[in-house]
Amino acid sequence: MLDGFDYRYLKKFDKLALAVSGGRDSMVMLDAISRNFDKDNFFVITVHHNLRGDEGKRDRDFVAQYCADRGIECEIYEEDIPAFCAENGYTVEQGARIRRREIFVNTVSTGRAQRVVTAHHLSDNVESILMHVFRGSGLKGLCGMSLDDGILLRPMLGCTRDNINAYVEMKDVPFVEDSTNESVDYTRNRLRREIIPLIKKVYGGLDNNVARLSQRAGEIFSFLDGYCRNFIVSEGEARIPLEVFDEDDAVVSQTVINAVDRITTRVDLTSKHIESIRSLKDKQNGASVDLPFNLKAHRQSDCVALALGEKREYCGVIKGYGEYDLGDRLLILSPEYKEGLVCNLDKLDGCEIRNRRQGDVFKRFKGGSKSLGDYFTDAKIPKRLRDNVVVVAKDSVVYLLPEYEISDQVKVDENTLNKAYISVVKKERRN
Repeated sequence: MLDGFDYRYLKKFDKLALAVSGGRDSMVMLDAISRNFDKDNFFVITVHHNLRGDEGKRDRDFVAQYCADRGIECEIYEEDIPAFCAENGYTVEQGARIRRREIFVNTVSTGRAQRVVTAHHLSDNVESILMHVFRGSGLKGLCGMSLDDGILLRPMLGCTRDNINAYVEMKDVPFVEDSTNESVDYTRNRLRREIIPLIKKVYGGLDNNVARLSQRAGEIFSFLDGYCRNFIVSEGEARIPLEVFDEDDAVVSQTVINAVDRITTRVDLTSKHIESIRSLKDKQNGASVDLPFNLKAHRQSDCVALALGEKREYCGVIKGYGEYDLGDRLLILSPEYKEGLVCNLDKLDGCEIRNRRQGDVFKRFKGGSKSLGDYFTDAKIPKRLRDNVVVVAKDSVVYLLPEYEISDQVKVDENTLNKAYISVVKKERRN
């Protein structure tokens, strides 16, 4: 048995995915679980980041062969992390962590496993807590890693490096060495190899002391967290009522963090970021601040809204009934009756599907003509959403806003031959 390993908690689950890199810690985890659980209760996930050339391929193949030799199911994910980081502006550390988390979330959300088990141990937790402290994070950062966050399960948080090394010797566990662990070019490695040893020279028992701090912070955080859920999440947006920002700093900070956690897994907010969000309360409607990883906060009439600022591009031409691609959604023009908008299909023929443009004009159903911008203002469509509104138009004349309203030019009347019922649906929800 591995000292500090929480075998009992793992037995609550029928199907687990084990995140295995081939390194010492994850191979110890795999060995310990293999000896105490049936192979039908778990499988292995290994992520090849394409960061270390032949060495990375060696690690991937090592894990795959180890599992094949022991009849353990193994899923291999090939990720181009350099390209992912270049496209999104992440550091290598950030990009690799983000993609792994997305893979793990998908594994659980699709029901292939109830949790993804990682080999994070006591020293890893201490390093994470210190990194949060140095970055100026809030109370949640002091809590460190949890045993179970609903996606990741960390049964080795009670294991020290000495426990792990002793297990390797006792069980003769094979593993591969990652040469980048020796490099101090990575933040965590520098902390582990240079900074923490200096701290330990002054403060003995650092790991256990930080662990106790983490436990106390977790108790306080759990109590506070119950008061910090006063926000609404809808269509990928979190809306925090303005009155929340009159609360104590701790409540404001935790509410913002909870709201962000509901819409993305990619953002670590510092006190500076939270203060910039709070400042929107006293600004005009439409004011905004840019936050890390394309997250944006916007002032609305009664709230501050948080959302990812992803720009969607639409392209297409209306050619009768059918389905038109909007990326993650479909514009459907159907002859069959549906609730919602209806229009004269023949008058839409040849219209372009696109984003808004300067000079667009819209004539409301049974209303007058005005610029599309003025229509958006009258309809109280937030500025942050306007670039992503689906527009169906000929030249600068807007005939249809499928998510909002038809133009008077395409209304149904006694001369209409072909009616079209309009809907915009997410692709995964077509049925």
